[in-house]
Amino acid sequence: MRRLCWAAALSLIAVAGAAIAAAPADTVRSRIAGYRALGAAFKSANDTVRSGDVRSPRLQQAAAQISAAARRQYQWFPAGSGPQAQVKTAARPEIWTRAAQFRSAQDGFARQAVAFERTVRGGNAAAIRTEARKLGGQCKACHDQFRVPHD
Repeated sequence: MRRLCWAAALSLIAVAGAAIAAAPADTVRSRIAGYRALGAAFKSANDTVRSGDVRSPRLQQAAAQISAAARRQYQWFPAGSGPQAQVKTAARPEIWTRAAQFRSAQDGFARQAVAFERTVRGGNAAAIRTEARKLGGQCKACHDQFRVPHD
């Protein structure tokens, strides 16, 4: 009976270990999906602004999606989901080793996303273009410090 209990316990530990090992890959996939959706929303917003149709529901929707992603981004970088997880990721280790600076960059993006959404609701084309540029600047600032450059 004891052997059966030990065997069951070891099996449970193995299953739990496999679930934990899979978690970083799942987290990275979720993070990538979130940023792809964010990028698509930002592209849609920029394309709409360039077209001059600043009162478009498409722009309103894109701004709302950007703002929602800015709120979710804080969940996308748990400990253990960086390059050390042996999963392909563009996230630099500095995200975790310089957590306060990374959080500050996230906060700057989140504030700018809210400002952009608010400005879009106002409908002033010049102000929307200005806020879109600022939003892009926040993206770039974070990428420059915390993302592995594309080839």
